Amino acid sequence: MMPLEALGADQQWRELAQSQGGRLGRVVQVDRGECEVMTDEGQIRVSSDSQRAQGDVAPVTGDWITVVPDLDDIPTVQQVLERRTLVVRRDPAEHARAQTLVANVDVVGVVHGLDRRINPAQLERFCVVAWQSGASVAIILAKADLRRRPERDAEKAAALAPGASVVVTAALRGEGLDQMTALLEGNRTLALLGPSGVGKSTLINALVGSEVQTTQEVRAGDARGRHTTIARRLIALPNGGSIVDTPGIRAVGPWDAWEGLAAAYAEIDALDQECRFAEDCWHQGQPGCAVAGNVDPGRLRRYLELANELADQDLDLARRRHE
Repeated sequence: MMPLEALGADQQWRELAQSQGGRLGRVVQVDRGECEVMTDEGQIRVSSDSQRAQGDVAPVTGDWITVVPDLDDIPTVQQVLERRTLVVRRDPAEHARAQTLVANVDVVGVVHGLDRRINPAQLERFCVVAWQSGASVAIILAKADLRRRPERDAEKAAALAPGASVVVTAALRGEGLDQMTALLEGNRTLALLGPSGVGKSTLINALVGSEVQTTQEVRAGDARGRHTTIARRLIALPNGGSIVDTPGIRAVGPWDAWEGLAAAYAEIDALDQECRFAEDCWHQGQPGCAVAGNVDPGRLRRYLELANELADQDLDLARRRHE
């Protein structure tokens, strides 16, 4: 049985659980009304049904929780412990609502498969969501064996994601796995985000050393993948640390992500502080603007589109609060 420390438990988590008077556990997967939870005694099923659970916050994969028996002696979520990081996106079904993907990850890995060209707008949007979480960010370029010069893709990714580490992998050949393992040193948790078919599940299987995640071929016509991961699941690695595999995301919408926007476009944010027009400038060619002319026009355009999207989101939420 793997100790909870291998999944990231530390003294602070244990003290928080002790103060609540419950057993410490980490959520492996959430199903309707129940969670799979790893505890010191092993993995158990825990009721998270709102009529049984005592906490106000619904648990998600990666959460640290306390578990207590209810009146029927059924293990139940007592409390979701305060989250250190949280990966959130705009709910694709309801644009005025957030969708929490995973909690308490140390690194968010944005995965791109090199069987397709890098899409700058898509990569940058994922980075905004990743940085907003409060975790470190890594760009993971998978399927490098399908490219003649993957180092060029790594250079492009580094330019599009300042501050993020870049890891080039070819999982079926075992390439880049040492760098992936380094991201997990110290029993850290890595969440993988990306569209379907980019190689997330194949990469996890290579790191675990067995097929714990089902994989499928991508469509030959457009390089799009089929959904093989249908639920967010925390997977323990043999030598410590854990990975959260997530279902493929076709369109990622940031949610209340102004800090993530500033981090993903750090060079624009730095220039923005020097702009003579301050908050009144939208960096579209005004004389004296410190940003326009000093940033790649395409990157600046994508930044402004995201800033407008977040501003519209703020206005929409403000209107709803006053209705």
